Amino acid sequence: MLSVDHKEVILNLWGFVNRPGIDKLINFLNESDFFKAPCSTKHHLAEPGGLAEHSLHVYNLLYEKINRFGLDVPRDTITICGLGHDLCKVNSYQEGGDPCSDAQFSYLCNLWDQNQKHAKIDLDDTTKLFGADGKLLRSIPTATATILINWLKNSPRIAFTEELPIVYSIKDQLPLGHGEKSISILQDFIKLTDNEKLAIRWHMGAWDLSDYSGRWSFNNANKITPLVALLTTADFEASNILEREEVES
Repeated sequence: MLSVDHKEVILNLWGFVNRPGIDKLINFLNESDFFKAPCSTKHHLAEPGGLAEHSLHVYNLLYEKINRFGLDVPRDTITICGLGHDLCKVNSYQEGGDPCSDAQFSYLCNLWDQNQKHAKIDLDDTTKLFGADGKLLRSIPTATATILINWLKNSPRIAFTEELPIVYSIKDQLPLGHGEKSISILQDFIKLTDNEKLAIRWHMGAWDLSDYSGRWSFNNANKITPLVALLTTADFEASNILEREEVES
């Protein structure tokens, strides 16, 4: 988990960037969940502070590589790319995680029904597991369901006292893509060079090809506003019908 010292290091690094608007970018980071957010929902650093920690790791590695190869890259660029490449994840996660699958939930309920007479859950807060009616909540995330299933299968007569993990789900309010969104956020505050834009846009390499990220972002954007579908279809109709050139026979 990110320490206070790490937070100070990150803020100090941003403070040395010599670009108009950097103060506003730093204020944005402090007011956002950048220092509290995870880096993913279930992969690397899926924990509080994971996003900031990952960003600092990338900055350090980038700085070391550039120095090792003797490349002439401005310090501002290293900071912006290293610490800013994943700003797309700011304010995009919520605690709770996606609900487990129907099959997993059904299996968990069956195990609970079989063992609840002697099984005991000794937690300070059980509202994340049970509703007011005493039944398991359908919103239980996959990670939590897996832990409970293992307990009920292997040692249900021993009181469950394990600390439940903090799990997250994605709630992207501005699905512009991945690298593209990071660029957009940065450019709300500071001006980027073309090299910085290219590095940030493609920092995921083959894992962020348009065929994947484009479909994902487009589908989510359509869920947020019908304007996306209206503009998309209007553009398609204009270019393929109104503006279509007649084909000579």
